[in-house]
Amino acid sequence: MIINRSLIKVLKNASAFSFSEICQILEVNNVKLFSVALSNSSNKDIEAVVKVGTEDLTTALRLLREFEYEVLSNHEEDDFLSLIHI
Repeated sequence: MIINRSLIKVLKNASAFSFSEICQILEVNNVKLFSVALSNSSNKDIEAVVKVGTEDLTTALRLLREFEYEVLSNHEEDDFLSLIHI
């Protein structure tokens, strides 16, 4: 089993942002979480960097999007943009 470490930058409305939600979303789905850190915040939005370890980064990205976290970082494994252009 090879675990790749990656940094994912996410953005969400400040009133809906939750560190514990991010942790729960990822850990319940077997994505190893190393850290979550704020990178930018305002009254409107919070931007954070999530450091994860997983065999399949696509799963982590999909899960974050399902819970309305906007993924700001670009990842080779991310098939989201190709799916919406079909």
